[in-house]
Amino acid sequence: MRETGYFLPHAPISYLAIVFFAFIVWVVVRLLLGVQSDFIVLSSILVLPAIFAVWSNRYAKMLWLAIDLWLHPPTQEDFEARGRDSRNSIE
Repeated sequence: MRETGYFLPHAPISYLAIVFFAFIVWVVVRLLLGVQSDFIVLSSILVLPAIFAVWSNRYAKMLWLAIDLWLHPPTQEDFEARGRDSRNSIE
């Protein structure tokens, strides 16, 4: 059973994706587009990754879930009733 805070490890995954995206934005704006204005470069490095962070949050959680299920696949014990009477309550 998944407990409170189960999706917390998605934060480092999301953080790494945002940092990588900011680096890609810097490469595109500074090197490929040739923008020399530090204000424009810094603004694009701040705004575009912030938008990316909001968009990619659910995908970071999905990636964490896939990693966790790969490392710790569910067993039959995970599907057993816990603390409940397994018999039919209507008799």
